Amino acid sequence: MKQLFYLFAALVLLSGCTATSPAVKQTANNQENRVPLQRILTKSKFLDNGNNIRVYVTFYLDRPSTLAEVSREVVINYQLYPEYNSTKQALASGNVNFSVNSLLEDKGWYIASFDVPKPKDLYTGVVLTEIRDNRSNNKVINDCFVRFQSGKVGDYYMFFDKTGTMPILQSFITAGDSVILKSLDNKTTAFKTMRYKYEFDPALSPMATGQRVPQKSLYTDSAYTIQSNKVVRFDIESLYYMTKDTSEAFGIGLMVVDKRFPKLTRPEKLARPLIYMSTTTETADLYGSREPKKALDNYWLNVTQGNQNNAKRTIKAFYQRVEQANKMFSTYKEGWKTDKGMVWIIMGDPSKIVRTKDKEIWTYTRNSQYSEVNFTFNRRANQFTEDHYELQRYAEYQSIWYPTVDQWRNGDVGVR
Repeated sequence: MKQLFYLFAALVLLSGCTATSPAVKQTANNQENRVPLQRILTKSKFLDNGNNIRVYVTFYLDRPSTLAEVSREVVINYQLYPEYNSTKQALASGNVNFSVNSLLEDKGWYIASFDVPKPKDLYTGVVLTEIRDNRSNNKVINDCFVRFQSGKVGDYYMFFDKTGTMPILQSFITAGDSVILKSLDNKTTAFKTMRYKYEFDPALSPMATGQRVPQKSLYTDSAYTIQSNKVVRFDIESLYYMTKDTSEAFGIGLMVVDKRFPKLTRPEKLARPLIYMSTTTETADLYGSREPKKALDNYWLNVTQGNQNNAKRTIKAFYQRVEQANKMFSTYKEGWKTDKGMVWIIMGDPSKIVRTKDKEIWTYTRNSQYSEVNFTFNRRANQFTEDHYELQRYAEYQSIWYPTVDQWRNGDVGVR
């Protein structure tokens, strides 16, 4: 038992000391962990910029590159349409000209920005940005739903790093970070800031078609005022909500997380995502234990039946998926707790993703147990984030879900 836990601890420490690329290179042992750049790993946001909107797009190249190399080898262009799946001609289009001085880089992610003119008499649209890497011939198309006439404060204000130049496109920062909430017109505005201390629940299973028990009300742990265009430091791990007026239905949400996030390293946190591949009894033992290290040891010993190789492979693959889910799907709660994060962790990379204004459809076709299965995520209004999606659940998923969970428990994670 001790030997297995030492193996588990070593794997966790190893993952915490190395930089895990969002797109893991294929080898004979880790093909199942690869995340294709072409479909998933881009993010975008927009800000109102007077007669234009400014679109920020971040992308990841699966190789070390200097800013000079990226500016030479990457081509970006955009097209503006009135809606998703539009058959009309693009309302606007253009090439994005960027250089070493205008391209930004943050931990291997590159950020480009460009302005799109606001059409007359159009309230919303979608900007499709094509990013083409001429060295690898990879191509990614990012879609950004935009509003040209809006009262939402998040369309005008966004967090940047403490210099005010690097936009923060993810929904979280690290405790102790200093940032600036700013708009492109650089006006100073007071924001009511509320801090909530609340532990959100993991996603329900895809088969849970019954009504969810309503969440407990969020109670304000503290409230204070910050000023836009001024540096502010967030020291306490929690969920924060900023709004100009407390009567507004939507504001700006921000998670402040520990320095290891999106990795999980503490035993009590490592135990939580295992709910997706565990029985009710196993989950109760993991969640209720006063000795989380011992509980994890017993869990993996029982699941893998003492097989060291299976334990090593399964632990590594599972927590890589958890980390990736946190990077890609974190909103007002950790990515692994979201519906998308749950499906990603268990099912892996979809074969195809179709997005519209109101939903995403993930299609899986790789498994011999089925020809094709779709998971539909419907966008729901949320005061903290634009990216809140809920899975459309069906009891029929059990014929797909349970065999896939069994593959995890048997150490037989499918190769992508």
